[in-house]
Amino acid sequence: MRRAGLLSFLLGSALARSAAADCETSAGCVDAEPLWLSPSAARFASVSDTAPVAPGRVAAAATIGFRYRPAVLTAPAPNRDGRDINLLRHTTDLSLAAGVGLGNRMELTLLLPAGLYQRGSGIKGITDQSGEAVPVASLHDPRLGFGFELVRSRVFGAKLRLEAKLPFGSRVALGGEESVVASPSVALSAARSGFFAGAELGLRLRRPAEFFGVRVGSQAALLTGVGYELSGPRLALALEAYVLPSLVDSGRHSYLPGEWLGTLRWAPRALAGSLGVGGGSALPISGDAAGSSVAFGVPAFRFLVFARYEP
Repeated sequence: MRRAGLLSFLLGSALARSAAADCETSAGCVDAEPLWLSPSAARFASVSDTAPVAPGRVAAAATIGFRYRPAVLTAPAPNRDGRDINLLRHTTDLSLAAGVGLGNRMELTLLLPAGLYQRGSGIKGITDQSGEAVPVASLHDPRLGFGFELVRSRVFGAKLRLEAKLPFGSRVALGGEESVVASPSVALSAARSGFFAGAELGLRLRRPAEFFGVRVGSQAALLTGVGYELSGPRLALALEAYVLPSLVDSGRHSYLPGEWLGTLRWAPRALAGSLGVGGGSALPISGDAAGSSVAFGVPAFRFLVFARYEP
């Protein structure tokens, strides 16, 4: 038993040193996906719902997303505009989410994201035009979460949330952080006469990473959304947005990820759940002075298809 424990410790230490070395050689490990799909979402995609999962019940969701040009850097070139390097030209992702009701207004959540099919030059494309491309498929950082409902009424709701993003994703595919990311937040909701609104105010606390002139560190997470739900066909249309202001000096270049997303959701009465589609792009305020028209990680276009089971 002691030998097994010692072997596990040595193996874990070796993996940790290997991950740290990977980060150092690739100019820092960053996740090129600033949009966090919420495992607690009901009416939106990224803004969490304030009602916890019922005690002893399990809620689940699956989302397939397509991102076009989410990770682009502009390198110096003989021409004035420079050379665009598509670290990730396009990617098709899968996110599996689950929530378990613990009772006493508490819940546990889990989100498992992965890249199903992705193309791009990868980080090596910056220094070597014939470098190895990104893997076709990859794992991204999973997230574990806890929620506690603070307030519930017919019109207003509030929930305290805490998530931990674990650095198990592929760093080569820009799907992994350098360290654990802790994200406390407060989710708010309001609904009346078919109209609904939501907001989530939180932090993403991480160890800063230098990535080719941009310093990615701790951020504030500001999310909001509004929508309207029909009672007849049970259709809901929602519009949401997020911005992630940096809490640390972003280095030589400004860095402000921001994106809007519109969704259409259908909840058939015969099913305990809903189906939906969505799409969006960068907010006008989202910029990166490094040469890209949008902040690194924000795609030129995003498309989502999702299914949710809500007992």
